[in-house]
Amino acid sequence: MSTENTGNDDVQVTDNEGKSRYVATLDGASAGIAAYERSGDTIVFTHTVVDAEMEGHGIGSTLIRHALDDAREQHLTVVPRCEFVAAFIEDHPEYKDLVG
Repeated sequence: MSTENTGNDDVQVTDNEGKSRYVATLDGASAGIAAYERSGDTIVFTHTVVDAEMEGHGIGSTLIRHALDDAREQHLTVVPRCEFVAAFIEDHPEYKDLVG
């Protein structure tokens, strides 16, 4: 399990490899998850959820940016089955090279 501060001092993102999900917390409280399936050098993002009461704090974007940066560091090919991840990549072309 790895943890990294992602630039927003209040949001922490942790990769819970045992549960195949990145977990975001805001001020120590659970804020959202990005679920994935990993197979070899491929990571498939299947679902992203941000807690309703946490919306509007940039949780989803911070969560996905961290997950994609982590995929890049591990030289993984990204398959964005989740609509939120696909839209994020579309809006941030610097991540398009990860998509396979």
